[in-house]
Amino acid sequence: MADVFVSYKRVNQPTVRRLVDALRGQGLSVWWDQDIPPDAAWEANIETELEAARSVVVAWSEAAVVSDNVKAEARRASRQGKLIQVFLQACEAPLFFGERQGVDLVGWSGAADDPRFVSVADAVRAVLAGKGLPTSTVEAPRRPRLARWKLAGFAAVGASTVAALLVFGGERPGSGGSSKPDPAAVAAQARARLIQSVAGVWDRQDRSCAQPITVAATTGTDGATRIAVNAKGFTSTGQVIAADNGVILSRNTTATASGPREQWEYHPNGDAMTVIDKDGVATILVRCPAGGTSR
Repeated sequence: MADVFVSYKRVNQPTVRRLVDALRGQGLSVWWDQDIPPDAAWEANIETELEAARSVVVAWSEAAVVSDNVKAEARRASRQGKLIQVFLQACEAPLFFGERQGVDLVGWSGAADDPRFVSVADAVRAVLAGKGLPTSTVEAPRRPRLARWKLAGFAAVGASTVAALLVFGGERPGSGGSSKPDPAAVAAQARARLIQSVAGVWDRQDRSCAQPITVAATTGTDGATRIAVNAKGFTSTGQVIAADNGVILSRNTTATASGPREQWEYHPNGDAMTVIDKDGVATILVRCPAGGTSR
């Protein structure tokens, strides 16, 4: 059981690594996804550690506030009374988190004697001691005024969220329904749909499906979701390590002769999909019809 579970978006990993190192330097045990063993089930390991952790530090950034995974972890930590928020960038917290306290770490260099980091460490110790957040040491981050177009964007997101809740059986206020969808369950279903959208037969548009590429997405008995790619002269199986905002990140389950396990990105969009390989080279694929030739 770790003292601290750190939830964050992968793009912020360098800053979060400094935070993890600084917290460990304070004698606190810290768990983050870089501690997952290579052969472990990614999702199951995260869920187990999140549930067991005594406190959860959520690192908000422009990327994190739109991440279904980070928001789901923050909601669970909040319900359990062990949420501590830090802001790596000046951004608006997601709905229901904006009025909560958080520490502004924008521009933090990693120094353990920075008063802002001291506030984070104090907050962790307070939660571990069952005292709740110390209001004298935790300050709300400064948030910039939103431009009108951003406000309109948030309104659109809100409308989409309401629509999603209705699709999954949620009730509108005043409709008489008593059940409310679990946000984590809604996020999990959205994630599953995203992953399944890569399944099928694909090929490069210029080849008219003459050399089809078969992609399958499966979940094993260990709870891990994997994407298998089969093409002429090439096969690959990767474990899904992240899937949100229309992007799926997978890591090969075995090391290659050229080095460590490779990571791939999938960006599905209906009947088209962009695949980015380990070298950052992007290939656009189109879905092949049942007949085996492109339209």
